[in-house]
Amino acid sequence: MRSWLSRSTALLSCLLLVACGSFGSAQSQLDELTVAMPSDLSSFDPATGNAGTDHVFLYPVYDTLIDFEPETTEPIPGLATSWDYTDSLTLELKLREDVTFHDGEEFDADAVVANLNRSRDEGSNLQSELGSISDVVATDDYTVEIRLSEPDSALPLILSDRSGMMVSPAALEDPDTLASTPVGTGPWKFVDWNRGSAVKYTANADYWNDDVEVAPNLTFRVLTDPKTRVDSLITNQVDFSYQVGPADAEGLALNEAITVRSDPSMRVRMVYLDLSDDVMADERIREALNLAVDREQLANVGFFGYAQPASTYFPTTHWASVEEESAYPYDPERARELISEAGAEGEQISILLPNDANTVRIAEILRYSFNEVGLSVTMKPRELVQSTTEYFDEHRDPALLSAWTGRPDPAQTYAQLLAESGYYNAGSVPPPGLEEAVNESNEYTDNDARAESLKEAGRLDREFSTFVPLVFEDAIVAYANHVQGYEPNLLGKPKFTNVIEAG
Repeated sequence: MRSWLSRSTALLSCLLLVACGSFGSAQSQLDELTVAMPSDLSSFDPATGNAGTDHVFLYPVYDTLIDFEPETTEPIPGLATSWDYTDSLTLELKLREDVTFHDGEEFDADAVVANLNRSRDEGSNLQSELGSISDVVATDDYTVEIRLSEPDSALPLILSDRSGMMVSPAALEDPDTLASTPVGTGPWKFVDWNRGSAVKYTANADYWNDDVEVAPNLTFRVLTDPKTRVDSLITNQVDFSYQVGPADAEGLALNEAITVRSDPSMRVRMVYLDLSDDVMADERIREALNLAVDREQLANVGFFGYAQPASTYFPTTHWASVEEESAYPYDPERARELISEAGAEGEQISILLPNDANTVRIAEILRYSFNEVGLSVTMKPRELVQSTTEYFDEHRDPALLSAWTGRPDPAQTYAQLLAESGYYNAGSVPPPGLEEAVNESNEYTDNDARAESLKEAGRLDREFSTFVPLVFEDAIVAYANHVQGYEPNLLGKPKFTNVIEAG
């Protein structure tokens, strides 16, 4: 991978001891790891949840068929010990033996078949990712053949994401219960979900991976207000704060008892557009929205420098990126011309958004920018899950200010965001030619060969102005110094395994 993927993380030095004092002395074992989360999850069902931050809640209970290297997202063994394309239309998985689900059910080839078939069915948000699959067959107790209707080299990394999360076959029989009571093979077992407040887990004593060490208990506390998350860390109510706001990072770094990290990630803050809406259907308006934003200023002012401008979905050093050649200039004059050509002066546009303070601040910058080029924009803050549900499921408004949290393989991003059947393409209108370009890339297994077609997909998307990408956000976290072992990943979605007490 390129340099930005492997660069050392910026660890902010603690300069002063704040009045609250330092944390208690370290112990040999962290009995409970408590993490402050910015939002609740939408569902414990990997196939039907709709929030990008769900992954952090899902990882403790669900293993994936294939895992990925944290810094590069290169595929590595998970519940499948190996995988091989026996021909261009057959992917064979060899599975681990002696793995059991939390309910005692055996993990085997039949369980994999049940999970993958269910994720391909109507009602699943994963259909677009698995569209190349024609059949899934258990050829013996621990071997699965995934038969394809067309070549798909993206599939191994797709199986390191939601599509590869394995649910107990018994739990699959009751999807309503599964949404709130997950049963997987992961390092922790689910204990309780107090909606809007906390999720609790306990360590899985029978976990198959002896190389993984976990805290005996894990609790995610839902604290939507950024200041509350910061205060809870300072006052020892939590051990770890996820998605620290850029405005809070430097202040936290002044506390000698706290470590603050900023790592590169593929998280793209963006405005989703529903192209089935009469206004958003006009390409001139979509282009105007993109030209109206000063992304450099937004990164520096809105994100306090903890971000880089984004006009596409992959940073410049990603192997599939067309960011450098496709970056939108800041051109409000041209944006006004396009709005005038479209006869859209004063057009009223409502944009949904999560109601956290950081996003609301960014929304005000955008509202001003969009209004300056002749539109009349209203921002509609909602609780995170409510905002995504109202936009993606209920189609109440034509736009959503949120984030694309990234996926291990770039073809996943195009399938989920831009394909006609992609769940996150609310209007089901794909950029012309994009799906063909992605399908062509999946005929190759070498990244250099895949890149040519994926770059073409990026150019087609840019020409169509499908959404309004804004910035690539740094993944900022903070944790008490008595915590050790935290390992970030390129997706900005930590798994919290091997996070233990400093000895």
